[in-house]
Amino acid sequence: MDSSHETIISNELSSYNPRRSQRYSAVHVLLITWKDDDIGVADEVNELTHLFRDKFNFFVWPYQIPSKNSQAQLQLYIAQFILRCESDSDNLIILHYSGHGGKTVDPMDSECVWSAKISGGPTVDWAIIQPGILGATCDVAILLDCCFAGQAVRSRLQHNVEFLAATDKDQFTPTGKFTNRPSFTKVLTQQLGLVVAKSSHITIPELHRQMLRKEVGLVKQPFYASLSRSSSGAGIRLARWEPLDTPVTKAGNSTPSDREDALSLYIRLSLFQPMDMVQREALLRWLTRDSPSDIEHIQVLHRTISKAQAVGQVSSEILCPKAVVPNVLAPFRISDDTREEAKRLTRALTDVLSIPETYHFAELDVAQIINSISERSAQLLAFMNDCVAGLNEESLDTLQNKDLYGTFELATRIAMRLTLVQDEVTKGAIKVYFDSAAPADHHLRIGRKDEDSVLVEYWEYETVGNQDVNKSLEQAARISALLVEDKAKAFRILPGLGYVEETIRPRIGFVYRLPSGISTNDYWTLSELIGTVKTLPLEVRCQLASAICDAILHLHSIGWFHKAIKSEDIVILRNLNHGTGGATSHQLYDFDNPYVIGFDCSRPSQMESRLTVDFSVKNNIYRHPERWGNPKPFERKHDIYALGILLLEIGCWRLLPSMDGSRKGFENVKKPERLRDTLLDIVRTKLAHSAGSKYSEAVAFCLQEREWKTEESWQTQRSIRQRVWQPLKMSI
Repeated sequence: MDSSHETIISNELSSYNPRRSQRYSAVHVLLITWKDDDIGVADEVNELTHLFRDKFNFFVWPYQIPSKNSQAQLQLYIAQFILRCESDSDNLIILHYSGHGGKTVDPMDSECVWSAKISGGPTVDWAIIQPGILGATCDVAILLDCCFAGQAVRSRLQHNVEFLAATDKDQFTPTGKFTNRPSFTKVLTQQLGLVVAKSSHITIPELHRQMLRKEVGLVKQPFYASLSRSSSGAGIRLARWEPLDTPVTKAGNSTPSDREDALSLYIRLSLFQPMDMVQREALLRWLTRDSPSDIEHIQVLHRTISKAQAVGQVSSEILCPKAVVPNVLAPFRISDDTREEAKRLTRALTDVLSIPETYHFAELDVAQIINSISERSAQLLAFMNDCVAGLNEESLDTLQNKDLYGTFELATRIAMRLTLVQDEVTKGAIKVYFDSAAPADHHLRIGRKDEDSVLVEYWEYETVGNQDVNKSLEQAARISALLVEDKAKAFRILPGLGYVEETIRPRIGFVYRLPSGISTNDYWTLSELIGTVKTLPLEVRCQLASAICDAILHLHSIGWFHKAIKSEDIVILRNLNHGTGGATSHQLYDFDNPYVIGFDCSRPSQMESRLTVDFSVKNNIYRHPERWGNPKPFERKHDIYALGILLLEIGCWRLLPSMDGSRKGFENVKKPERLRDTLLDIVRTKLAHSAGSKYSEAVAFCLQEREWKTEESWQTQRSIRQRVWQPLKMSI
């Protein structure tokens, strides 16, 4: 198989595997009843609403059919519902109806009548409306609790549409008024409740079989049908939904590699002919959406091994070459400690890759070996990424022209590092259009660049002389070039498009592309939300903190210091997977995906630091003690200290000034070291109480004074990764 196809398939599988336990990007449930029904289904439907919304974590949309213009109103609402919820083909739509169903008078007619009353009330012909929901591009499950419900089974679709009804097209069904004759909805709620209580999942056919059992009490057999043309798909599966960026609860709370009862099969696929894009997409569909529902994990083992081999090859050739040519300088000047560490990590990876082909191992051994290969490969790659910051321009140029054997993450960082250290940088502002004028004091603003919605972040510069202006423009161009570079998601930086320059007032704005669906009022700084959102669950705070810490690690790995890490330089966007809600509800905001801004002060580590004099305590409390007043040149440890302050605010969910016991925002503090001691006391007491000991120890590590200068950059990176980032991840 071509390596590009293998890479794409491997990456797609890695992205999809966390979804296997829930399968869908989002699940939207439409619960339809009559506004004026004579059965009294409200209590049962409310119970089902609670189950879907609170237990399964689905998005629930209740709708009552009005008695006036019933057909048109229902048809319009369902059309709007489809537009809102089918934006992603990986979504699932569940439609549930509880009410009367009428018998078709003409057997040759296709009508499927729903009615508010047993006789004489408003009606709708569901057969006219149903094609609209079946036309959705995503999977659809239709659950009907009404008489003659089987009449709705008509169409055959390409995507999964499954139908579960209280009875077939020729039967009445109980209303559920008697305890010994429960309704379809009552039993449905009970069976789904058992599923979610076990943190398990269930397919629609399995749910149908459960409801057929005599002990559940249904007097009429429920009716199941699949409306899909193909029977090869995996079918619809119901499980508690979680966003993919948060940990997904699995049955038994374990992973495939650590459960004793887990069965692993290692399959080799051979193709009749070379793969093209059409075949690749078909194979991907088979490995993801159409895979059997009991499959928990699929991994391309050869890709894991080949990637590890590539990482080892790069390390062997670059950091620890075996042959040394006399009187020729090594192309990469690295310290002895760095070279020894590279040799140690490379040997460890080589050892686990050197398994004799004749060796016979048990099933569990294979999983352990693959995990060991992945782990040691990741350790070596992280080490090489952290070494990039210590290479000069000549070494980087040499590396960029070498075969890096598909280690794309390393190649990307080399390109970013080169952007930072090159003397010449291309200048040139772009144009952004705004719908209205904005006040001069606005720091952030939404505009348009071509078809993109963009966020513009402004910063003002000095205009004392032409030299100052040129320096500011060069700084803007250099930072903008970094922002435009392709980079991993873990950098937590919105895609850069360039910068704008205003002539009326001396300021420059960095331009970021916003995700589709984000508009003018859909972004906030973290400092704003700490004052607005009253409570934030601990796991959300830990996820937010670890994401920001990882972003700073990524920036530092290419030798880029932020110099202004604080909560007002973290942007949070609206959660596009959540409906509207109160401003104080944390679910309205996408805390899983913070974005770092505030790069106006940032710079490469080797460039001259701007020693701006600032005696404002309000500003200095966020800075390292050495950066108060007349500051010392900026160092990596200053960013680490500021990161600790930000993590403290997130952990306590309070802004720093509010932590002053005297309620003066630390304005009376004159000695920065005394403030450090006060903050460490808060970390050991209040933060430990609010976020736990692992979190508080991680923050203390950032704030404590230590001699960082004795360490090389990769050693400091490893210390932060082990002592700060990993404990934050463990706290989730």
